[in-house]
Amino acid sequence: MKQSIAALLVSCLLFLSSSASVSAEKWSKLPAPQWTQGTGSDYLEVKKDIHVLPNKKTVYMHMQDEKVYTKAWPYDTLKAVDLDTGKIKWTYHFYKAGIGYFNTDNSFLYAPNGTVYAYFEWENVLFSIHASGKENWMIRLPDQGKMHLMKDGTLLHVVSTSSKAGEETSTVYGYNKEGKQLFKKLIKGTVAKVSDTLIIVENHSASFTDFKADIYNSSMNRVFRYNFPQGSYTDLSYSLLLSNGNIIFRANLNKTGNRLIALSSKGKVLWGRDIPGNSEIIAAGDNYMVYLNKTVSLYNTKGLVAKQTFSNLNTEIPIYPLAEITGDDNILLNLRTAQYVLDQKKLSVLQEFVLNDTDAEIIYYNDNTVFSHLKKANKIAKYKLK
Repeated sequence: MKQSIAALLVSCLLFLSSSASVSAEKWSKLPAPQWTQGTGSDYLEVKKDIHVLPNKKTVYMHMQDEKVYTKAWPYDTLKAVDLDTGKIKWTYHFYKAGIGYFNTDNSFLYAPNGTVYAYFEWENVLFSIHASGKENWMIRLPDQGKMHLMKDGTLLHVVSTSSKAGEETSTVYGYNKEGKQLFKKLIKGTVAKVSDTLIIVENHSASFTDFKADIYNSSMNRVFRYNFPQGSYTDLSYSLLLSNGNIIFRANLNKTGNRLIALSSKGKVLWGRDIPGNSEIIAAGDNYMVYLNKTVSLYNTKGLVAKQTFSNLNTEIPIYPLAEITGDDNILLNLRTAQYVLDQKKLSVLQEFVLNDTDAEIIYYNDNTVFSHLKKANKIAKYKLK
């Protein structure tokens, strides 16, 4: 009798899961947008780089202009746009007399208080823009590199100083929110991955047979080192840094092949799992996903949580999945030719976007509010799905 009841419960759960999947909203064409923003020109680029501040009813947009300071050289601007109406609140133009006009393909960095940091490799300058649209400061940096904003407000500027195999070094500069340099540290290795709290640095031998992962905090103090088994191969740029602080390494081990190794933020090994060599891994909040042959599998620390197969997915072109946690705590999954909003616990499909206009890419989702980047039209559009 107990077995019969258990079987019935499992059947009901499977039915409910199936019903949830069937009831997903499918979009081949989005409704008319509530509003759009663009440059009004084919060659003044609208970047995919947006940042939504729901509590301030503001959307930051990164796009080019030429009208204010020049008719010949495009330069970047930061626009603050009203979330409800699409009207421009203010625009900051990245131009400095005597220096020139600034452009970058890098995304800007956005602090929780509305401050925006914009780094430009050309002339190596870093701007801080206040939430009111006024410039806080601009500083020149020592060399070209990568800029990161940490959770504690520290700005890290990472510069590769040696690329010789087995002898790589990096110099990391730390700045506070006032633009004052806090430290300059030379470290052995290459900075491979950065979250808002941790930095992964890869060190390997000249023969690429001995790999180490050094984990640093935002002050560039080493928290721990992980030594991979002798003869392993890894590329730590494919590591996952989860929102709970856990770290997942992927390595090809000498005898067992591809394997995932999970560590806590303090360096404790949590688990190891074998993984197909032709699969892709994606961070999803506190958990992670594995993509293989049109199927996405969701895992937590204990193991497999749920699977979802996208049978109609177009795989004629390579798919390198991307995912992010939405404002309403779901997963926005980008599978190149299609995009999905998935329940973070069951992986059931809530929204499916297989848009006829292949140049329309969903770049933001929260509670049925959608932003799309229209590449051909060179615009950002806002939609309300219900």
